[in-house]
Amino acid sequence: MNRVLIGSLFIICGLAYGSAAIDAVYSRTLGWLVANRWIKEYPVRKTEKTALGRKPTIFLYSIALIIIGIFILWNRNN
Repeated sequence: MNRVLIGSLFIICGLAYGSAAIDAVYSRTLGWLVANRWIKEYPVRKTEKTALGRKPTIFLYSIALIIIGIFILWNRNN
């Protein structure tokens, strides 16, 4: 595959994964799937966790995906 495509996919996946940590985006996307019974809802706990993990962890992984995508785009000619 083309390195530009792979790098762009990493950046897009990082942005999509990171936006799931924002409550408004989460309720519009995954919350809609739960409301329409496409996926099963997990029991609510008193922690800051979502179905994808803790919010700082989600942001950390999404930043890592974006940096990997930028690195691939930066070194695409090598």
